[in-house]
Amino acid sequence: MGFTVKQARQYAGFTQREMAEKLGVSRDTYRKIEMSPEDATVAIAKKISEVVGIPIDQIFFADLST
Repeated sequence: MGFTVKQARQYAGFTQREMAEKLGVSRDTYRKIEMSPEDATVAIAKKISEVVGIPIDQIFFADLST
């Protein structure tokens, strides 16, 4: 099953503000990543995966595996 960035955050139980703090970015920057995940840097994508506990490919590449 694939997750969007937003679904992964919600699955982990974090608000956008909490995720932004955990990632070390502004809430606005994080909100933009949720809207356009392709704008995330590799480092931020990896960190999102680690924070929510979901493999990076299930968040950022889910649509490629189908």
